[in-house]
Amino acid sequence: MLEVLKTLTSLWHVVAFSCGFLFVFQSYLALFGRVQYDRSHNHTIRHADRHLWLSGFAIIGMGLLINGPETYLANPKLWTKVTLITIWAISTETMRAYALPRFREGQRTPMIVAGTVSLACWIYGAFLGLAHGLAYGKAPLWALMSGYLVVLLGLSVLVLKLKSTPPMRLNNS
Repeated sequence: MLEVLKTLTSLWHVVAFSCGFLFVFQSYLALFGRVQYDRSHNHTIRHADRHLWLSGFAIIGMGLLINGPETYLANPKLWTKVTLITIWAISTETMRAYALPRFREGQRTPMIVAGTVSLACWIYGAFLGLAHGLAYGKAPLWALMSGYLVVLLGLSVLVLKLKSTPPMRLNNS
């Protein structure tokens, strides 16, 4: 029964991720003039954030119950996710407290940097959620965190490309 409940909790987590990621990615592209920014997305992103936190804690609780604290807490993949979530939370607060006020003053770079760090957390976190084969010591923490750095580097290359090419014209027809 716990396995079924964990599976349903994972579905909740995936739906929250999907809703949030769609709008986070659209907001990110809007920084480069690739899509039109829609302020109504803010509510959806915050709602998805809340559900990601709640479902994530529920998944951890289920993992502790099913696998036992000793086994579950010894999993480097879990600690990679905890590290990613910490980086994501810091980047989100940095966006709200520091980057957004500067963005409103016409400075895009702080928002692009914070957004890139955040988006890398979203993408790599999704990968880790699917990478069941890397759990329970199959890959060490340093190797798992190296994957995040590769995603962050890839997004940084994308930033350079997006900044160096003119925005597409949006067709309002």
